Amino acid sequence: MVPRCALHPISIKLMRQGHPWVTLDAFSRRFPREAKFVVGQDERRMDIGVLLHDPDHKVVRGRLWSITRPWDEKLFWKEVEERLIQARSVRVQLESFKARNDRYWIFGEADNLPGLMLVQLADRFIVQFYALCWRDMFLELKPLLLKHFPEIKEENLWIQTRSEDGSGQKAPTLWNGADKVETFEVQEDGINIIARLGEAYDYGLYPDMAAVRFALKPELTNRKKVLNLYSYTGAFSLQALHLGAEEVVSVDLSGKYLGWLEENLTKNKFAGKHRSLKMPVEEALRLLKAEGHQFDAIISDPPSASSDGNKRTSALQAYEKQWGDLQDLLAPKGWLLSFLNTHTVSPTKFDAHLKGLPGNRLKISKRLGLKDDCPTFKGFHEGNYLKGTLWV
Repeated sequence: MVPRCALHPISIKLMRQGHPWVTLDAFSRRFPREAKFVVGQDERRMDIGVLLHDPDHKVVRGRLWSITRPWDEKLFWKEVEERLIQARSVRVQLESFKARNDRYWIFGEADNLPGLMLVQLADRFIVQFYALCWRDMFLELKPLLLKHFPEIKEENLWIQTRSEDGSGQKAPTLWNGADKVETFEVQEDGINIIARLGEAYDYGLYPDMAAVRFALKPELTNRKKVLNLYSYTGAFSLQALHLGAEEVVSVDLSGKYLGWLEENLTKNKFAGKHRSLKMPVEEALRLLKAEGHQFDAIISDPPSASSDGNKRTSALQAYEKQWGDLQDLLAPKGWLLSFLNTHTVSPTKFDAHLKGLPGNRLKISKRLGLKDDCPTFKGFHEGNYLKGTLWV
């Protein structure tokens, strides 16, 4: 028998608005620890929905699984299988999905598989556990993954726990626990990108940005001079050169990632000229202005909390300091693409904040965000963490 548990009034309100999470509070703290599922109830003891129970997660204690009444726990794995099939069927029809082998086959709540991700990098697959309860069900889950995703081979199957459980982000490991580090190439729409597994929690590229880059192709094609800020290992720099840029400047504070970018450039043998600047972005902007540069396209994708080597600064604060210099570095008819990676600021508030900065001369041309294999849905703002705005 699945236990029935009262929910906090705020949780009830949010779930009725479409939000799929129950966070840790005085009510969810009383969920029976041994229960794999709980039925959340409102103040009238009416069932709201079945929750996957995650007693070890620091923040999210329950994730909505079903609103079927009554619900039978014996149906769970049948429902898992149906949702895996559906997730696959949607993706194989996507144009951008076919153009690359860095992609998401499962994207958690958006695929009704809350807290579960399946990432492909070339012929490697990473099962990500954002909900820790899936980790405990992996032996039952693995046969279904192998059955419905025939591209997966057991020797290339990795697992990764990515959650707010207090242990920090972990590097992926082979599913059988074998200690291994692999370096290989990923193909993204005609570009080769070096990926690494088993070394750190990140891989050298962000697959959730792949569809965004695909959507940006018309605007980036034949832009002659491009500036890529917070470049990481250079996916946007590589794309610009692939699409005809004659000169690209990449800026990042990390020598490790800029070295990785140089490896990527070597793999691709682009004709255009590339320059790396290892320094804080604000310093790079001043330098480029002093040198008299202007760019046809500027891409800025700061982390939600970036470091200049001395202190940590939020992305919005960084934009406040840089907005004037960014505008000065834009060539006539150039554009600026500003990204923000956090669910705590809505796209509307992000745009309004930048539009209202002193001296702003730019107007919004286009908005970009998660799409295709990384869908979002109304009511779940945590899932809509990436927002991008094209300014002209």
